[in-house]
Amino acid sequence: MRKREIDILGSEKPVIFFDGVCGFCNRFVDFVMWADSSAEIFFSPVQGEAAAEFSLQQNEPPREWKIAYVDEKGVYEGADAVLLVLRRLGGIWKLPALFIYIPRPVKDYFYGIVSKNRYRILGKRDTCRVPSPEERERFLP
Repeated sequence: MRKREIDILGSEKPVIFFDGVCGFCNRFVDFVMWADSSAEIFFSPVQGEAAAEFSLQQNEPPREWKIAYVDEKGVYEGADAVLLVLRRLGGIWKLPALFIYIPRPVKDYFYGIVSKNRYRILGKRDTCRVPSPEERERFLP
């Protein structure tokens, strides 16, 4: 794999930061890759180089993150990140994205339940996800 300049905030492409060993998070990545027909969204496990550099820019350790989504408008995490990704996917996925208008404490409460139990729900891998050759161009180091 060729080395890429890691400039998340200056990137024109949106990026999803996810827990690379989380089965739940990896299923979300699989879904987004399937639904993102224009292949405009990039991915980075929080255990990777791009996430480490981004966390330095944000003054926050990557292991403390919820799922994060970065686009041209800003940085989002947790439920807002997931809902804004759905909105970006468009089509029928805009419908569940309407939950973005629910008050943040309510969204964060339900997101917190899933987040705390994510390893129990769909398991935890021993190692980070290794992208297939077809997926590699969409994954940051």
